[in-house]
Parts: sequence; structure tokens; C-alpha cells
Amino acid sequence: MPPSKGGAMRIAKTVAVWFLQIVLGLLFVLLGVMKFRDPSWIRSFARWGYPDGFYMVVGVLEAAGGLGLLVPMLTTPAAALLAVVMVGAALTHLVHGEMQRFAVTLVYLVLIALVGWLRRGSMRWPGAARPTGAEVVV
Repeated sequence: MPPSKGGAMRIAKTVAVWFLQIVLGLLFVLLGVMKFRDPSWIRSFARWGYPDGFYMVVGVLEAAGGLGLLVPMLTTPAAALLAVVMVGAALTHLVHGEMQRFAVTLVYLVLIALVGWLRRGSMRWPGAARPTGAEVVV
């Protein structure tokens, strides 16, 4: 029997969120790794006024956040981490008049926030009981 219209929409939403999660996760792992492999990042971070080695901190945070997006229980905290990194990147590009990079960073920020919001309910430990509605959740 085919799924109901509501069931089909729920399945489509789940597939779309997973697709976005996987694409963003892999993208941020790649961006993080590129901070270590591409020497232009060293020059860019220096031009922006950041201390030596700060590009490595950002690279590790991006790669870790990207990996976290791929783990359902870690998706929301990983999205929050990446959102903070993207706010810093957006402000950096804005201050330095790099409007094209600023716009791209804002798109990443919106997509990360969307995934974090949509996956906020998956932040449960395996085997943990779900609230029944009668319980007060703080």
C-alpha cells in the first residue's frame, strides 16, 4: 500500500534534510581540511589580521563540525558550532569589504541554522526515554 499524502511529505522532508545534512557535512570537512592543504589560507588569515595559526583552529572547528553534522545525536550542537564559525567569517568578510564571500557565508549560515533547527529533536542519547507529554522537560 502506498504511503498517505502526509506520510509521503514526511518522507520527502526527511530525505531532503538528510541530503542537506550530508552535503553540508562533507562540504565543511572539505573546507576544514583545505585550511591545512592550501597555503593561500595562511595569507588570507594574516591579511585579515588574525594571529599565526588561527587558520588551523578554524580548520579543525570546520572539519569537526562537518563530521558532527553526519551524526544525528551531534547534528544540532555541530550546527551551533558551525554557525558561530560562520558568523565570525561573515563579520570578517564584511569588515574587509569582501561582499561576495560575505553573501556565500550568509547562505552557509542559513543552511546550517536550518539543519540545526530541523534536527533539534534528535539530540537524545541512544536508549533515552522520549517525553510523553505529561512530563515536564527543562
